[in-house]
Amino acid sequence: MRRAHVSAIANAIGAVLFTVASAAQAVPLNNAFVAESYLDTGLGGTTVAVRPELAGLVVADTVQPFDFGALGITGTVQSRVVKEDGTGTLDFYWRIIVDPNSRGGVSAFRLGDFGYTNLTDADWRFDGLGSAAPYVGRLFNPAGRPDGAINFMFTDPPVQPGDPAENSNGSRFFFLHTDALFFAETASFDLLAGPSEALSPSYKTYAPAIPEPSSVLLLGLGLAGTGLAGKRRRSS
Repeated sequence: MRRAHVSAIANAIGAVLFTVASAAQAVPLNNAFVAESYLDTGLGGTTVAVRPELAGLVVADTVQPFDFGALGITGTVQSRVVKEDGTGTLDFYWRIIVDPNSRGGVSAFRLGDFGYTNLTDADWRFDGLGSAAPYVGRLFNPAGRPDGAINFMFTDPPVQPGDPAENSNGSRFFFLHTDALFFAETASFDLLAGPSEALSPSYKTYAPAIPEPSSVLLLGLGLAGTGLAGKRRRSS
């Protein structure tokens, strides 16, 4: 009787773990547009243990300061490109940190000029730095945004001000998983912040690119731009 009871508990635990793991698989973005301006997809978070294809080499990692001016909200956005170990394809990551003296938090990160065909698989990592995470990926209708635009929304709760030296502060790394082999700094982002959801200026970030030696970092040759070789590290 006791053995049967233990077995039942084990089976129940196994079922829960299977459900959690299944929920953390790739998150296909809802793109079944009819006449909607945008469609939302819930993002539950994942890890490299659940999605081992995400493990790879960081080939680009930059930090962009942002400033809302009179609103009194400043901080940085970290943009990162990871080359996957198994396929050599690229994943694009971002992380938001709001300065501790800011008068409000960041509620959304809007990415544009990413290429609509690259907006298929989005999520965030809870096996790394940060605390706040985007709960929704809002894909914009290509009829209105043919450049490819998505909004990562943090409004429950927003990314709060905090000390960037403390790993618990700032957002989690959120990402777009792609089949791209090359990239360039051709996309743009802006942010919403404060109780009035003011819009920040626009800043540049990375996106998939067609291989053009004059503007693209040629990953196949192992060139990640001047000064990046010394900054390479693992994403796992």
